Parts: sequence; structure tokens; C-alpha cells
Amino acid sequence: MKSVSLFLFSLVRVAMLVILSGYFFQMTNGIVDFRTVFIISAIPLFIISHFIQMADVREKTRILCSSIDFIVITGFGFLFPESGYLYLIFFGVLSTTVFLLYDRKKLLGLFSGTFVTVWILISMQLYAQTGVFSLSSNIVNGMFVFYGAFVGSLIRNFHHAKETISVQYGQLNDSHDALQAAHRQLREYAEQVEQLTAIRERNEIAREIHDTVGHKMTALVVQLQVAGEMVERDAGKAKEVLAVCEQLTRDALHEIRLSVRTLKEDYEKSSFRDDLQELMNEFSSMTYMESRLMLPVDVARIPKSLQPTIKRIVQEGLTNAKKHGNADTCIVKIQMDEEAIHIEIKDDGKGEKNFIPNFGLINMKERVAEHEGSFEIESFEGEGFSIMITFPLKQISSGVKG
Repeated sequence: MKSVSLFLFSLVRVAMLVILSGYFFQMTNGIVDFRTVFIISAIPLFIISHFIQMADVREKTRILCSSIDFIVITGFGFLFPESGYLYLIFFGVLSTTVFLLYDRKKLLGLFSGTFVTVWILISMQLYAQTGVFSLSSNIVNGMFVFYGAFVGSLIRNFHHAKETISVQYGQLNDSHDALQAAHRQLREYAEQVEQLTAIRERNEIAREIHDTVGHKMTALVVQLQVAGEMVERDAGKAKEVLAVCEQLTRDALHEIRLSVRTLKEDYEKSSFRDDLQELMNEFSSMTYMESRLMLPVDVARIPKSLQPTIKRIVQEGLTNAKKHGNADTCIVKIQMDEEAIHIEIKDDGKGEKNFIPNFGLINMKERVAEHEGSFEIESFEGEGFSIMITFPLKQISSGVKG
């Protein structure tokens, strides 16, 4: 009710009521009588009633003021029959006000019915006094009243819509703030998940160092002790033992390099594609086994929490191809669709028809199971070794097990 448009409406309304009331003075012919007193009393009543109705007061108070306006306007119609249908302009102003301030159908119906009744009675009085009844004048002036009611309804609906939009805009801002807060929480959660994933991966690497390198170092100590005992009794046998020791040392050093390299990758946060390619290049340079990476997908789509696991799987797949299959070539292929990530590690090694999964394959299978993935192996004697792994993206995106 405090907008510029309503302020202008209020200003025009009170001005029209005062000017119209003053216009009736010329019909008194300068005689101070009851009609003059009525006009003088009507003007302040209109002004006071107007400001009360335009203020933020109770609806009952407004209805009372509107009723006073109605009674005063009806008085103009009965007391000044010579004015013709001029009083209908008053009712036009009042109808705009009533249909603007109130939206209860019963109240608006009561106003409309009472107005029609008064309109008929005043028209009958005018006909009785003048003997003239102008249907066209009644219709034209009556339409002004209906037009005022229509305009009042439009303004009321406009302001209701404006208030609704304002409320909805406030709710939208609240929802936006809540969404931003939820986004921050989600981002913090994602960072925590990534940190926990890195910690878990480091623990896995520590476990592997303990299980693989520790095992090899233990075997190395035993072989060195045997070599020390054999060096004087059987020099040839001692050389064989030392050769075994050399191989154990190389294997342990290789395991340490790969594990330290994985830790370094996690710390430096380098490109996932570059990490895989460098890991395979380094392995090829140390083992003289050709390795090829086929990665046509956008690596940014691969979840961060899954990247360390894929790196370790590729590392173990390469080790398995060379160590147990004596392969010359190993191909790593990673594909991705809307539902899953598919990884295939295939080598041209000797293969085995009936093989027993070694420590590396068991560890690889456990890693895949932690992410609700599937793990399959195909191997035929003389036809190489294939490992097929699938990680479902729905499980990963919903945060199931890593």
C-alpha cells in the first residue's frame, strides 16, 4: 500500500471527493440550509475516512469508513436531484476503493447489491420529481461505476501478485543460500573423502611394502647366509645363490620405486593420464617389456577417489605380466560409458590353463571389490593373460565404499 502508484491513487481519490463535494455548493444558490450543512460536513468526513482507509488499519475499521462514504454519497443523490446522475461519479470513486481494498466475495456482493438498490431508488425519485428518465444517461454514468470496480480489482490483483512474487523471491534467495551451504558442505565432504582415500592408499602401499619388499628382504638375508657358508665349500653353488640374491635385490628395489612413485604422485597431484603413462614408461625401461596405454576417455570424468586404485591396478597388472607371464608386450585399455569404467590389461605372455592367483592378483581383486567392481581373468597356455575390471559409476557417485 506504500508504492508510488497507490500514493498517486490516494492523492487523486481525495482530490476528486473534495472537488465533487464542492461542486454541489453552486446548487444551493448561496442559501445556508440543510443541504449546505450537509456539504460542509461531507467534505471533512470524506477526508478523514479516506486517510483511515488508506492507512494500515483493521479491516472492520475500513469497512466502517467505506460504509460512511456510501451513506454520504447516497445523501448527495437524494438531496440534489437537480444534479442528475453526478452522484454516480462519487460511487465510481468508491467502487474503485472497495474493490481495491477488499477481496471477500460476500462483502463485494453486498456492496454491489446495495449500490444497485440505491441507484434504482434515486432514479425513481428523479423521475417522480422531473418526470424524465434517461436510460442512456443511466447506462453511461452507471458504466463509470462498473469501470471503477474493474480498475480496483485489477490494481488489487496486481499488488497481490507483486507481494506473491516478493515472497517467492525471498524464498528463492533462502533456497539459494541453503543450496550454497549444501554445496560447501558437499565440497568439504568430497575433500575429506579424497583425503581419506589418499590415507587408505598410503596404508595399502605400506602394507604392500611390508608384505612384498619385506618378504624379499627376508629371503635375501637367508640367501646371503647360505652364500656365506657355501663360498668356501662350493664356489659354483655360491655364485648361483648370489645370483638369486641379486634378483631378489632388483625385485625389492623395483617394488620400492613403484610404491614411492605412487606416494609422490598423490602428493604432487599431477595429471592422471601423465601419471599412468610415466608409470608404464618407467616399468618398460626397467623390465624391457613394451607397454601401451589406450585411454580415449576424458580423464577428468574419472572420479578422484578411484584414480589411485586404477594406478595401483595397472602397476600390479604390469608386474604380473612380466614376472609371471614373461610377456614382451602389455596393453592397458581404459574405456568409460554412462554407467561404468572398463579396464582391460592384456599381455602376450606364456599364459596358463589352470593357474593359481598369486599375491598381486588377490590384492588387485580386493581393491576392485572395495569399489563394488567386477574382476575377471582369462588365460590360456601360450595365449597370454587378460584381466577385465569394471567399476560401476553409480556406486562411486553415491559414495558406496570409497
